[in-house]
Amino acid sequence: MGLFFPSPKKIKSEEFKKTLEGMKKLNEREKAYVEGVFQKPLQDGMTKDELRKEISGLKRNFGDPLTSSEVEKVKERLEEKLK
Repeated sequence: MGLFFPSPKKIKSEEFKKTLEGMKKLNEREKAYVEGVFQKPLQDGMTKDELRKEISGLKRNFGDPLTSSEVEKVKERLEEKLK
């Protein structure tokens, strides 16, 4: 951010992938789907606000391969990394 405010914490692509790998309940297709959804925000590191925006989109997309509980679990795991 600026001189007086700390920059927001970001999750990088490598850490994101490791987090997904640790989610044993998601199959490879679901993990690949989530990686695709988050590809653009992860280019420069993803902030908590960007995470929430993408999660919101996942929750509204009824055509994706994830259940709402799986989306919530992804959100929880990634938010842990942004604390």
